Amino acid sequence: MKGRDLFILAAVLLVGGFALADALRSDEERVEVRPTTTEPESGPTTTGGGEVDDGDLGRAFFSTVNGAPGSIVLAEAGDCAVREFDLPTGLELPNVVERSTCQLWAAPVTAKVAVGIGEPVGDAVPFRFLDLQRRGRDLGNSEAAFGFLIWSEDGQRAAWCNGRLEGIDLELGGSRRRLDGCPAAYTPTGEIVYARGDRLFVEDRPDLQASGGITYVHYGNDGSVAVVVDGLRIERYVEGELTDALDLPERHQGRLPTLSPDNCSAAFRAGDRIRILDVGCSFLGRQGTLFPGHVASWSPDGRWIVVGGPTETTFYDLQGGGEPVVWPIGTVQIVWRRS
Repeated sequence: MKGRDLFILAAVLLVGGFALADALRSDEERVEVRPTTTEPESGPTTTGGGEVDDGDLGRAFFSTVNGAPGSIVLAEAGDCAVREFDLPTGLELPNVVERSTCQLWAAPVTAKVAVGIGEPVGDAVPFRFLDLQRRGRDLGNSEAAFGFLIWSEDGQRAAWCNGRLEGIDLELGGSRRRLDGCPAAYTPTGEIVYARGDRLFVEDRPDLQASGGITYVHYGNDGSVAVVVDGLRIERYVEGELTDALDLPERHQGRLPTLSPDNCSAAFRAGDRIRILDVGCSFLGRQGTLFPGHVASWSPDGRWIVVGGPTETTFYDLQGGGEPVVWPIGTVQIVWRRS
């Protein structure tokens, strides 16, 4: 896990002119140059819904998560089937991708996903775009350098660097454009953000400047921007001003955080636990908290966190308290979508 995170950090650092990717890649590993396409091909099989016996792949019913908005998309432990569940009802939505290679990138809204379809080629992860609401609709395929792919807030566009480190911004089902480098994020209004050294550029406009090399970017739903600096520190900015910062403990250095919607809390994997750290403004306080599991995602309002483990997926109400809601399904990737 840590190695994969470092490769992703390397991808962003490459944009800033650093050569970290070469240092991380062994002499034997090289990216195999293959054509990149967004034309549909035969891909993962999707199956329709219908009530089935427990344990069979298809529509399942779990306990409702009262007060939790939206849905979750997960890659299930085992064959890494990609499944989506409506949280207010606990009902599985009809279409299921029966198997994947466990990589999952889900749009924050809409039913669009990208799923892994093969073993990495050097540092590039092959994937395919799918629309879970339109059975059998394949939206194209490519390779994501270092396994890094981003979605726009409206779920209509995705951006990544392919195996040749060519930046691509794609409107799914529509046009695409070549980028000036590897993308780091989308702004909330859908502009491409690049990380170049200690500075963010929105398209070609200089923007926020951090205290060191920027290796990860996350835009909050409250106007804040969080950046990871040199893999060692999280800095939170509002209107270009530094408001909060966290020097990461050694065990979390070089790893990618899962940041809360307000960029005040950061979740990290710590062995078989998820640890939440305070960036400086978390309602959980400086001590943070710890949950069993190995992957996590925040609810869009930041009130809940869902944590996946080998055999269970658990929802925690961080503000209202109460007993957690436990689903008997193991997960290796999980994304909480807006309604």
